[in-house]
Amino acid sequence: MNEILTSQNKVLVTGPTSFLGYHVTKRLNERGIRPRALIPQDADPSALRDLNVDIVRGTVEDAASLRAACDGVDTIFHLAFLVSIGGGQETRMQQVNVVGTRNLLDVALDSGVARVVVTSSALAVGVSRESQPLNETADWTLHRLDLPYAASRRQAEEEALARSSQKMSVVAVNPSFTMGPEDYVGAPANKLLKAVSAGKLPFTVPVGFGCLDVRDFAEGMLLAAERGRPGQRYLLNGHNVMVDELLGQAAAIAGVRPPRWRLPIWAAYVLVTMLQAGYALARKPFPLSRSVLQILGRYAWYDTARAREELGWNPRPLQQTLEDTLRWLGQSEAG
Repeated sequence: MNEILTSQNKVLVTGPTSFLGYHVTKRLNERGIRPRALIPQDADPSALRDLNVDIVRGTVEDAASLRAACDGVDTIFHLAFLVSIGGGQETRMQQVNVVGTRNLLDVALDSGVARVVVTSSALAVGVSRESQPLNETADWTLHRLDLPYAASRRQAEEEALARSSQKMSVVAVNPSFTMGPEDYVGAPANKLLKAVSAGKLPFTVPVGFGCLDVRDFAEGMLLAAERGRPGQRYLLNGHNVMVDELLGQAAAIAGVRPPRWRLPIWAAYVLVTMLQAGYALARKPFPLSRSVLQILGRYAWYDTARAREELGWNPRPLQQTLEDTLRWLGQSEAG
């Protein structure tokens, strides 16, 4: 679009209290923009206390609150998604991730919103069986991950991009495994780094991850709004590493011993089966779906040439991300 975001823009952020949403909101503030922040009635807005926002209560499931939130807005950053790799959330993810995105785009178009940047997921592009990074054109039939979460994000993305038009530009951004400081919700990647730095992770598993700094993600979202081609997706990924390498670097920074064993794939299945049985006996919901184990032995690695060339996006070194994240985690634990 080649239209620079300034303090004159009227911006809405959905999901602003999430890890990713917080950093997009903060980056907008750094650009001099005070966005509207769509927050459910029962949600705690304290994570935004240091940010300059106009809080609007409501959800993407409620058309009336969406109409109020979108009134007079020209740009939307959509980050209100349900993330779950456990079982039993399929219906809820479909309602929030897919139907919620439809609702938002319907109201946005009626309200005259000019551009929408939808946060998708790198998992919506796929996961490779070879140690070769995937790009935005990857064949989903070959690289799909049969995980309800990934399927809901892909469906939401596909429907959103199909609605891009001359009246309303829609662009999707697909972040990889995201970590970084200022995490007030406990992002999965940061929990993993915290466990390693505390010496509480004795083993790794055979899988490759693309790692992304949340601050680079936020910058990529703004660049996508300004320079993204309507109807296109942009992968954001900083560095492709094996889990052993990632955790080894984190352990070295923290000054602790890295995980000593790599768990074979068969052993991971056995362990999950045993844990699942224990949760069932205790009548507690198991927090991990067996389908997520499909990622073992595969590579969630991604090529970001499109984002670098078209958006001018450039991620920081992984070492810097790990150092900043571990420092913040240590300070938050001490404080």
